[in-house]
Amino acid sequence: MNREVIVTLLKEAGLESYTSALDSWIYPIAQMVLEPESDHLIPIGSSKVGGDPDLPQQLEWPTWKNYSMTFIAQINLADCPAELSLPKVGLLSFFYAVQAMDEEEDFYRNPETCRVIYTCADQLNPLLRREAPQNLNEEALMRSNRVSFVPSLSVPPSESAYLESLGLGWRGDREDFDKYWGIFLPALSKNWNQEGFIHRIMGHPDQIQGDMQVGCEMIYGGYTLDNLEKNTELYKQVVASARKWRLLLQIDSEEDKTGIMWGDVGRLYFWIHEDDLKVLRFHRVFCEMQCT
Repeated sequence: MNREVIVTLLKEAGLESYTSALDSWIYPIAQMVLEPESDHLIPIGSSKVGGDPDLPQQLEWPTWKNYSMTFIAQINLADCPAELSLPKVGLLSFFYAVQAMDEEEDFYRNPETCRVIYTCADQLNPLLRREAPQNLNEEALMRSNRVSFVPSLSVPPSESAYLESLGLGWRGDREDFDKYWGIFLPALSKNWNQEGFIHRIMGHPDQIQGDMQVGCEMIYGGYTLDNLEKNTELYKQVVASARKWRLLLQIDSEEDKTGIMWGDVGRLYFWIHEDDLKVLRFHRVFCEMQCT
């Protein structure tokens, strides 16, 4: 699949007037292929999902309230395709307060329940492989997997701030919106032949329950649904701003390999604002879980 094929499918779906904008939102991604492997056989600092993380010695294990967070993945950025909007070297480590999901009322839509740590190049030596704290239940731990990367492309999902800003959505031009999700995306799927579990770095999400960009903007901007429903102009401003929220990592429910299912066959999505990504402010990442 390449950019030219995607643009051709947009035109064939009757969406030619939107191709200029949508072409600029065709983002490169790195699909992640997991291979179960004993943790001691995976070299320190390598890209992996699950197992024990490799962290600087002085760094404390991330927590939320009294809960130790679950280590989700670490990405050695030198392994990633060069086209991604990420630093070229360093290590990104992802954590999520899995054990608290069903125990705390204020867990969901709370940016404090996740943490992403960026270890820059001059801090990579030495790294120590850190065992999970004893207060983490076995059910909240992920089994270790090697990771390989496959470069690809992605397009905005049907429910996204990108399409909303073009007037395509449940509140906008329903005819062209129907063409996007009813004609273009199925045609793209046939050409893509993408099946199975989908783990990825960057690009657009394979979402299950709808848009997450506006939700990210609402949380960090302090907006409420009541604000947006009563003020059309404010809603448009929020949608425009929400386009700057970018998917950082998507982890699927490949339970046979990781030992964890997210809700009812769901996915985890880590999001970061473009402005934060440019200056490596990974402490402002937001994580959302969606499931069927």
